[in-house]
Amino acid sequence: MNRAIGIRYVLARPQDARAIGVLVRRVARRWILPEQPACAAEALLRGMHASAIRHKILAGQRFHLAWRDDGRLAGVAAMREDCHLFQFFVSTRLHGHGIARRLWQRTMRDAVRRANTRRFTLNASAMAEPVYRRFGFVPDGPLRFNGSGLIVQPMRLDLP
Repeated sequence: MNRAIGIRYVLARPQDARAIGVLVRRVARRWILPEQPACAAEALLRGMHASAIRHKILAGQRFHLAWRDDGRLAGVAAMREDCHLFQFFVSTRLHGHGIARRLWQRTMRDAVRRANTRRFTLNASAMAEPVYRRFGFVPDGPLRFNGSGLIVQPMRLDLP
């Protein structure tokens, strides 16, 4: 029997950085790092540490959060410059509950409202690419190595 999950969506505060770091590092180790060169892990995980996340929040990058009713963090979507999605994670146990779609819609609406964004970009891991395609993103060039040494698929979404 599938129990309904109560989720509350909010904008992150600096004190949320630790919970964000725990979630994104755990999900990244499960879904991203196994398909990546070993040399990329350290840089990726360093950028996901609570102190790095706190710095990004204080610098104005927007982290949208999905909190469970029981106080555990269920998902995070982080946007840079109101157009580039650079972190997007949902707890593995909660995949398939629509949390990712609602979190993306909230994040996108916020960027459109704040900056009238019409084009969104991201760099997808192979495991995440199908999710982004369901949101309407399309590949935007060939696979490449990003600055951390990760193999990523650049993607974009153009709004009408």
